[in-house]
Amino acid sequence: MKKLIIFFFAGMVLALCSCKKDEESFAPGSNRAINAWIWETMKKQYYWESTLPGRQRIDQDPQSYFMTLLHPQDRFSTILQNQNSETYGYSFENTFGFDFVQYERSGSRTTLVTLVVPGSQADQLGLSRGDTLLSLNNLNLSQPIQPSVPALLRSNVINLTRKDGKSFAIASAIIAQPVIYRHAVLEHDHRKYGYLNISHFDFSGGYALLSAIEGFRANGVSDLILDLRHNPGGQVSFSAFCALLFTKVKPADVFVEMRGNRKVGMRQLSFDAALQNQADGYRFRSADLKAKSLNLSRIFILSSGQTASAAELLINNLKPYIDVRQIGQTTMGKDMGSSSVKSPPEVSGKESYSWVLHPLVYKLYNQQGHGDYSTGISPNTLLDEYASDRIFPFGDPQDPMVRAVMEGKVLRGDVGKRSEGKGKVVYERDFVRGMVF
Repeated sequence: MKKLIIFFFAGMVLALCSCKKDEESFAPGSNRAINAWIWETMKKQYYWESTLPGRQRIDQDPQSYFMTLLHPQDRFSTILQNQNSETYGYSFENTFGFDFVQYERSGSRTTLVTLVVPGSQADQLGLSRGDTLLSLNNLNLSQPIQPSVPALLRSNVINLTRKDGKSFAIASAIIAQPVIYRHAVLEHDHRKYGYLNISHFDFSGGYALLSAIEGFRANGVSDLILDLRHNPGGQVSFSAFCALLFTKVKPADVFVEMRGNRKVGMRQLSFDAALQNQADGYRFRSADLKAKSLNLSRIFILSSGQTASAAELLINNLKPYIDVRQIGQTTMGKDMGSSSVKSPPEVSGKESYSWVLHPLVYKLYNQQGHGDYSTGISPNTLLDEYASDRIFPFGDPQDPMVRAVMEGKVLRGDVGKRSEGKGKVVYERDFVRGMVF
């Protein structure tokens, strides 16, 4: 009898839901259908679901509607639509293959290239990290660039002039970034350091990373300098991959504690459990990674204000297990995880026009319950790479951050903080919704 009552109750709920759906059915692909789906999804998953407004004004365009739902503290939830580039995030890095910073010192502005994507047209033409730029699309870079950035990012071609007088014409494209920009073995005072620059966390770089670590082991590397200065994050599972491959953590150790809303609840993931969420097509196993691991009990991490999300998670969540020594600038402060939810055809009308939500779902904590770094993670040693008018290639021993590590100037805890006085940064890549994971 009890079973019959349960099934009957379930049948009543289904019937009621079906009636409600019939009463509120909207034409697939309409703003109302899409926005109703957005609201229902946010109500289930959003970290701040208790503060969501009622489901009104669902006739406006979906991107605008989505923005009305976001909590004031939410800088990172995103929405995009397939085949609608206007909903994507643009940056110089993913559009033209390079990035730069503009800063002011003693009343004058200097613009330096901070990175060039390996294999991009910018790279093939000879643009390099550390180059000084004089103009972009005839904009004199002695003037503020910030107001001109949106128009520059939508250019079909960007023309730039370098300080030595050489001109470049770089066509816009969809830039596929390699996960590893550079790896090298550096030596100082008879001690070997492995330098590794990871641009983002994605399993497309898994085998290249394994190869780099194998090279470090073969060369007797005793310390790792992990450069995450331009890493906006990516897959949490790849962050676990890195932790297992770099350090002495065990697969069963708690990697992350995720705290969601009252419906989502709280859950913990071990390093092994997090690794199991790797992208389709990859089958890396914890035991195999540990067999090839450097098993370090100390790691040096270079950071900046563009270090975010899964990159910050790695910094914070290794701390209960090993000595993490961070040098550079305070990180961005994305201490939350998001989900990825795709609209079904009955909502979007066609599969090719589906919408994808990335709402913030969890606050992230380490094994000791430490998290809440929405203002960023401060380094042990503050150091400004723009303290002079010259910056060096990634992994160059003259890079002030790399040099500080090798000269033993990155101390444990809050000891030895220092800042080499910089000018005022007047333009650095802003966070663009959709670009940070």
